[in-house]
Amino acid sequence: MLVINKIIKEQTKQLGTAFQMLQDVMPEYFFQDLGEHLGTILPFLCNLDKQSGIRRVELNNEIFFIYLLSDESNPAVTSRMMAKQRLLSVTIHRSCRPVVVNAEPNTLIIEHYVLLSDTAPKCRISLAELQDAYAHQYGQEQLPALAELYQRLNGAAIADLELNRLVQLVRWALLAQGCDNVLAEVEEWNQDSLRLVLAVSVPTGTDGLYSQLLEIIAASGLEPSRCCLREISTNRDPGDFEHLPVMVGTLHLEKRNQTDITPAHLEALLENVRLLGWVEMHDFMHQEFVRRLGFSLQATNWLRACCEFIHGQLAFVERSAYNAQDIVRYMAIYPELSRQMFQEFERRFNPALQDADNNGEQEAAARKHFLAEVQKINSGNQEKDNLVRNIFRASFNFLDCIQKTNFYCLDKAGLSFRLSPDYCQFYCRLNEKYAASFPADTPCGVFFFYRRKAFGYHVRFAEISRGGWRTVIPGRGGNKLEAYDNYDYASDEAYHEVLVLANTQHLKNKDIYEGGAKLLTLMEPLEDPSQLKPTLWQMQRAFTAAFVSLVNYGTDHKLRDSRIVDRLGKHELIEIGPDENMFDTMIEWMGEYAQKVGYTLGSGFISGKPGAGINHKEYGVTSYGVHQYLLKTLHELGIDPTKDKFAIKIAGGPGGDVAGNAIKLLLAEKDGKPLYPKLRIVAITDGPAVAYDPKGLDREELRRLLFVSGLDGFNPEKLRGEGARIAFSQPVIHNGERCNRVVERI
Repeated sequence: MLVINKIIKEQTKQLGTAFQMLQDVMPEYFFQDLGEHLGTILPFLCNLDKQSGIRRVELNNEIFFIYLLSDESNPAVTSRMMAKQRLLSVTIHRSCRPVVVNAEPNTLIIEHYVLLSDTAPKCRISLAELQDAYAHQYGQEQLPALAELYQRLNGAAIADLELNRLVQLVRWALLAQGCDNVLAEVEEWNQDSLRLVLAVSVPTGTDGLYSQLLEIIAASGLEPSRCCLREISTNRDPGDFEHLPVMVGTLHLEKRNQTDITPAHLEALLENVRLLGWVEMHDFMHQEFVRRLGFSLQATNWLRACCEFIHGQLAFVERSAYNAQDIVRYMAIYPELSRQMFQEFERRFNPALQDADNNGEQEAAARKHFLAEVQKINSGNQEKDNLVRNIFRASFNFLDCIQKTNFYCLDKAGLSFRLSPDYCQFYCRLNEKYAASFPADTPCGVFFFYRRKAFGYHVRFAEISRGGWRTVIPGRGGNKLEAYDNYDYASDEAYHEVLVLANTQHLKNKDIYEGGAKLLTLMEPLEDPSQLKPTLWQMQRAFTAAFVSLVNYGTDHKLRDSRIVDRLGKHELIEIGPDENMFDTMIEWMGEYAQKVGYTLGSGFISGKPGAGINHKEYGVTSYGVHQYLLKTLHELGIDPTKDKFAIKIAGGPGGDVAGNAIKLLLAEKDGKPLYPKLRIVAITDGPAVAYDPKGLDREELRRLLFVSGLDGFNPEKLRGEGARIAFSQPVIHNGERCNRVVERI
């Protein structure tokens, strides 16, 4: 009993010392915010002199991190530990006076994370109170929108807020809920510190955003002294793009070195914050260029886009030699060349640097100097040096062919570049394989799009052209390694696919006024399949806005956004149609967006809008053309489909637009009898799903699935022929392995 009493006495003393230390070093707002959690925090402060590293405390859906600030223990490290969590709120508290441990002064950090739960309590402040306070500060115009937002407020995230502060955050949420770019403002600042407020819509959740934000703060030469982020609202409908969930943050930041904060620092910080969510902050390029070499976030992102574009071209020069990882690595090995390229890009396209001295002679001199430096590359390995030289020559070719870009636009969530098709000439000279891989026709215009985890191309073969927007998301089914292997292959092929499809469309359109075009975007595999539509739509909205900004001219035939330097110098019109992974929700939004920003064709920017024009899916326009090609081919082979036997294999499932209508035409009847009585559809592929039946897949079963379900809905009992089988797309776990379920008829 004496031992127990001694332990209790000692622990009580340590807790008292820890509490006194908190009172001495922590600011008053710490106790206001975390006062009720002191019982949880205090035991982990008792042995700071004997323990090192980060102490993690988990309690229900709350997590605390307690540590002394160092290079190994800091908010950037803990934020990466929480990158995969769905966060409701994050708070950082930093001691305002040093904590002396082992005779050394230290900074104490206490962080509080609250995870998003399935149930969210209602706001404790009534709607009437909130509307009255809002109207008093900001007027009555937004009161109906506030009433809608009130129904989606995260009560748990705002439970500690007083009415006036809640009104301020609600205003930010109303501003941000209908856009994809970050809104940010420096509310107060002096030479040593500042207070930043930001708001950003989070349709795919807050996963990783906090970690990205701390990387942005570090890259801006600042560090957080206090931080509070809240997912202030939820989202009832992922397709309601005007009422997206919003994260609002207030950050108190201090200078990290002796350099005073100036207005130029504030402008740079706001530029960096606008990259949140759509620029990668944790890849090899960030590690090398930003952290190690001191490149700006903007310069590094331009280099990412450059690497992706030239990779798509060099893949058809020598695929194995010019893989994406090596291109990035060589860029980092020769950082001065990378820096020179971005500086020349800035000189050409930064609107603040445009003057009468920007001329062709300067560009020619910069090009000559750069290529001379590239020629000097000599590591002693001739084969490798040739590859590196070609990579940098290709990169400068990319720069040379940029005619306009949204890079310096403020409100963006993705990059867009309008390119001269002359870039093809460089690759043709590099290797004859390149020219042999593509049609002989040269495109009229090419656009390239880039953002975190997605990129794409728009290719057209005439000034006025139309073509569908197809989004490819490889890797459905199978394991993670297989998914990324599929993505790597698709990224190699993306440019080839879009150019060939656009050229084919051009040939098909030879008898009408519109030439052929195609827009193809490629997304990285999704870790959470349930996030498919929110992630897809976020990317499509970002690329739509980026695209329209480059073709949105006023009546004076100048681009409406004055921050775009237009080196093309002519008015362009773009028309897009829907294709794979384009849903009605997105089609409607694209038309409305183009109309809202004043695009010349208005909502005519995209066709296929629900309730307007001809529904191509309903009438099976594309499929009818395919069917005519089939009939012509059969005729050339001497086969009469109304009498003779013939077998068909189809790529595309019964639930899809083109394949579904194609199957419908093949199964058509006249007077209750099949038009093609001896037809056998022996095989169908539908993404990862495959069905095979040598006797022909059951007609009635296929008819039942038309426009309702893919092959996953096919009843295996309808298989008839020997060796007939079906593999379903939905993976299952068998003996610990993720695989596709296969049913075979024996």
